[in-house]
Amino acid sequence: MRPLLRKSQGFTLLEVMIAVAIFSLLAMGTYRMLSTVLKTDEVTRQHERDLRELSRAFASLDRDINQTLNRSVRDAYGDERATLLGELGASDGNAALEFSRNGWRNPLGGARAQVQRVRWRLAGEKLERLYWNVLDQAVDSQPRVQKVLDGVQSLELRFLDDKGQWQEQWPPTSSDLSPAEAKKRMPLAVEVKLEHRHYGKLSRLYRLPEPAMEEEASENGANPDGKNSGEKDGSDKAAGDKTGDGKAPAGNTGATL
Repeated sequence: MRPLLRKSQGFTLLEVMIAVAIFSLLAMGTYRMLSTVLKTDEVTRQHERDLRELSRAFASLDRDINQTLNRSVRDAYGDERATLLGELGASDGNAALEFSRNGWRNPLGGARAQVQRVRWRLAGEKLERLYWNVLDQAVDSQPRVQKVLDGVQSLELRFLDDKGQWQEQWPPTSSDLSPAEAKKRMPLAVEVKLEHRHYGKLSRLYRLPEPAMEEEASENGANPDGKNSGEKDGSDKAAGDKTGDGKAPAGNTGATL
């Protein structure tokens, strides 16, 4: 007699199809969840990069404007350029702000000045910073361009004059000063407004360094106390004549009886 064959045990076709369907649904859900997590992480990283780029741009702009120096320069053709120049429709961009700044670091000890001429401009949707290695430019003096911020849709500038009025450009077109004096005059404050593609409208108000009283007095030929230098020298000479009789004054050396 033939031995009885054991009945083979296994999954039916229906069970296999159900198992495959379940695993497919689990795999699809896991893939979608992982894809969502990866996309969220990428968007977060992009926002972080944009915010970091925006912070660096304003930090660089703050550093430049806070170190503004009253120093005019000459262009490649020998013409004098204003100490601070603000243009609405510049030839190299939509708006531009050009000025001289102090505190240009020189770690290598190169033969150059500590004062730097910089220019901020909006070219398309890119906020750029230009700077020159020299102050008084030559024909072959080309600026170096630094890309600072992308996605800037508009840039507006306003300047506060000594009369408390806001001007759209600097030097202002209507002024009581001569053209040479207007080029050396700086505004009291500068307002910078830009519209970013993701962050909307952003505004910064900068108060510029005021000129020292000694510099204004030296330009007028007078001391800060209102006396001319010649009058001061004459008074010192008269005081020397009083104490020059050979007798030392009593008390402190700086006092007279």
